[in-house]
Amino acid sequence: MSARNFHDHADDPAILYVVHHEVQDALKVGIASAAGQELRLQAHRRHGWTTELRIEFETGHQARQVERAVLSFLRSCGATSTVLQAAMPQGGYTETLAHPHLMGLDLQDLLQVTQLASRLVRKAHCSLSRAVRVLRDAVGVGQLLIERGQKDRAREVLCQVLPLQLQLAQAVGLDDMALEVQELLQAAEAKWTAPA
Repeated sequence: MSARNFHDHADDPAILYVVHHEVQDALKVGIASAAGQELRLQAHRRHGWTTELRIEFETGHQARQVERAVLSFLRSCGATSTVLQAAMPQGGYTETLAHPHLMGLDLQDLLQVTQLASRLVRKAHCSLSRAVRVLRDAVGVGQLLIERGQKDRAREVLCQVLPLQLQLAQAVGLDDMALEVQELLQAAEAKWTAPA
């Protein structure tokens, strides 16, 4: 998947990679489709880059999220120099770090940051995390309905969602969350049964 059409295939499996160019004193984090990864990495190799890390993701969205997080973190730390566009005919110069040693960064630093960001994104996209987010969003919808004066609709939503959220929290041992949901459920029931 080339950079030009990546967004057309962002739901497909992808990889995130880190490459290093010793002569140019540069590092790069990038993404490619799982299907096109060999072509992308070969293009870098032809121009003197060495593949140092390759991490597979279920979707290109996840790989892109890691790439952006890593680059944003490094840029915020002052690593703002990139390889010149002319030095990267294969493309991708905006995702490079030129002369990282001037900032006290090296290849191992980039690998560690990339691996950490990858683990965090994977955890955030696991089925359990998605389920918790959906339930929390549903509680937010209930609270919004209450604020808008639509208490009957809010009650319907919360009557369905809060017991599910409580069961999930108890099942996975999230005691703090279970306690919070139990208190919210009790407060909601007290309001619903209170005389108008």
